[in-house]
Amino acid sequence: MRPRARLLAMAAAIAAVLTVGAGPAWAAQDVGTRLVLTPTSATVDGKPVAIHAELRDANGKAVGGALLRLMVPVDFMGSTKDEIAAEATTNAGGKAVLRFSPAAAGPVEATVTFWGSSGYAGSEAPVSFDVQTPVVVYTPAPVGLQAWWARSQMILLPFAVVWSVYVLVLVLVVRIRRAGASEPEQAPTR
Repeated sequence: MRPRARLLAMAAAIAAVLTVGAGPAWAAQDVGTRLVLTPTSATVDGKPVAIHAELRDANGKAVGGALLRLMVPVDFMGSTKDEIAAEATTNAGGKAVLRFSPAAAGPVEATVTFWGSSGYAGSEAPVSFDVQTPVVVYTPAPVGLQAWWARSQMILLPFAVVWSVYVLVLVLVVRIRRAGASEPEQAPTR
């Protein structure tokens, strides 16, 4: 067999294996899903909000192990883009809880999405928030000295002690130098 004919035969065999492994096109269709949220709108007053989600397929069967994402629009440098604000995986009953902690006041129109997985099509459901008071995720720690004595004049004590030692050393050095200059030089003895 010639090298070219052998190459064509190998390519045909590989194509046949790949086609059989892929299966028919109609078998690749995903089952539709439906996402139900509770609540569909919420007022945020300084505390995180819990959104209860339930994912079911088109037949009403719970979809477990599905990753749900809360997508929130974020404005950055003049363009708006949806960012993931929370994630949760559904349990065997198809239920999950997403927790949202908004950082800015105002209305937020978000979406809970399931991007789809093996055998299931994606779905989404809208949710809205009226953020009255943003959630304080952390409180910054005060910077600087926080000791009780640091708030008074006691902070000056270490500086005073150090500079007093410097002055004392300077005075002693000057005295030693003067004492050495006032003594007459003695001639070396042989």
